[in-house]
Amino acid sequence: MLRNSFLHLPGINVDDEEDLWAEGVRDWDDALSSNSLTDDQKSFIEESQRALEVQDASYFDRQYRAGERWRILPDFADQTAFLDIETTGLGGDSYLTMCGILDSSGFKAYVRGDNIDDLAQDLEQYKIVVTFNGISFDVPWLRRELGPLLEQAAHVDLMHVLRTVGMKGGLKKIEKAIGLDRGDDLSMLTGRDAVHLWNMAQDGEPNAMETLIRYNSEDVTSLPRLAEYAYGQNSVGTPMAVPGYFSPAHFDTSTLPYDQALVQYLCR
Repeated sequence: MLRNSFLHLPGINVDDEEDLWAEGVRDWDDALSSNSLTDDQKSFIEESQRALEVQDASYFDRQYRAGERWRILPDFADQTAFLDIETTGLGGDSYLTMCGILDSSGFKAYVRGDNIDDLAQDLEQYKIVVTFNGISFDVPWLRRELGPLLEQAAHVDLMHVLRTVGMKGGLKKIEKAIGLDRGDDLSMLTGRDAVHLWNMAQDGEPNAMETLIRYNSEDVTSLPRLAEYAYGQNSVGTPMAVPGYFSPAHFDTSTLPYDQALVQYLCR
């Protein structure tokens, strides 16, 4: 809850923020009537209030380093896209094959050769994009292929946020560490398998594309659960820890088909 956060103010560090809370300065309204902040800091709070009133998420993206952007999530929960892309590899001749997005209305797949050209415009509706390693990977890839996008949105990269609570490694490793079970055999697939699925689809394998989309959807729908975990761990013991306040999007991936035999073939 941004109104309880002071870390973005000039001259305020984590310890200073905790001191303010301990003094009873719990939110921006308290701060404006407190003697604990300078006039410059109060002016910054007033600027922050105006940004929040007009739902300017990009303002708060600029104020917080990547590991602290979990603070932005609750105030823009209904305007958030959880996003993950697939590519043909990491080399110079590689290209984007698909992008999956989950928001409050459900999951949507954008596929090269089908509807990928709609992606840039559709992304403009969101105030926040949530990824895992998206600062280094997903968003630069999207911008390279589709041009400028998400310039007015905040970017919450869960890889950086989870590091602040000691969680390191890849997406699936962190899921296992915190007890998130996907409950199906697609969890055995890797990014390399996603490349194989795309190539199989281009070669005419009938169920390869739907299996790739289902694989991608598993990664995408993991992001809200990780975001909820990260927010809970980072906010515990602070005025921002309000149970049930942050309830991100959910999607039942079992509604999407995939070819189990194809998955077993790739995992053999």
